[in-house]
Amino acid sequence: MVNIWVVRAGTGGTYADEFEEAGIAAIGFGIEENASGLKSRDAVLSVLTRQYPNMKKGRAVNWASQLYRFVHEIKQGDTILTPIQDTREIMIGTCAGPYRYEPSQDRELHHIRPVSWTTRISRDKLSVQARNSAGSTLTLFSMNEHRAEIEALASGKEVKPDPDTESDEGAGSQLFDEVRGQAEELISDKITHMDPFDFEELVAALLRAMGYFASRTAAGADRGVDVIAQSDALGLESPRIKVQVKQRNQRAGAVDLRNFIATLRGRDRGLFVSTGGFSREALYEAERVPSGVSVTTLTRDEFIKLLTDHYERLEPEARAMIPLRKVFIPID
Repeated sequence: MVNIWVVRAGTGGTYADEFEEAGIAAIGFGIEENASGLKSRDAVLSVLTRQYPNMKKGRAVNWASQLYRFVHEIKQGDTILTPIQDTREIMIGTCAGPYRYEPSQDRELHHIRPVSWTTRISRDKLSVQARNSAGSTLTLFSMNEHRAEIEALASGKEVKPDPDTESDEGAGSQLFDEVRGQAEELISDKITHMDPFDFEELVAALLRAMGYFASRTAAGADRGVDVIAQSDALGLESPRIKVQVKQRNQRAGAVDLRNFIATLRGRDRGLFVSTGGFSREALYEAERVPSGVSVTTLTRDEFIKLLTDHYERLEPEARAMIPLRKVFIPID
């Protein structure tokens, strides 16, 4: 079966004309040697990490996976697409031969596949779904899910849009929801693997970003209370907020809530942060606190929502714990 691959020609399609003229597709990824003898992703990753020992693991794995696919998974006869950002075109061709390594002083992309380029089409001829897929920032990826559409366009046929799926209406909102969901999952992973004391400091930093004077308690100084937050710098005004932080995958139970509630005095207010959520009994305990006592529960997802809402007001040290970058998405 013919596979459909997108191979980017540098940022924005910088090398697209050169690809077309030379009859090639090429990628870089930092390995300055012939990769044909690297028979597994782990072998590619080993060479990459040896050459770039300070590269972040996630990036190294990403690079190694894409180079491996370029060398070993693309087959002669597969369809190759190369987007050109400036002209909003997509070059379409066919892989014409095996991988080769070709160092060049004029080009940074030394890993080569010969390609017989046959046509260019306007990006606007693609369906909305295919355009969104082609917009991935990866250098190399599969577009097999749009096989029928790509093959039709490559043969010069007109593809009639499906009125039920082709409208752009709602596409921006859908993309926003997808990106937000993926981002929240990544933030959740970072929180899961964060040092517990660092997470307590992040909770305190979030409260400071929300306008409170907050700090971690000294270890062991106040049993069951990890952070103290106040509305004024001297702590003279009420109420005082006591915070317990549970960074774990298990739900906080009723005993956890009862023990925490027992630390509250006078006009104290309680905030219980549990990344593993709360059992039904624990939530019941939070609701049935004695008169004059107030406890708020905060799950991992609720904490992440507050974190992203107030992220720009976090101190630089706190932002360094969870580095985030703002992305603008058009909304319909």
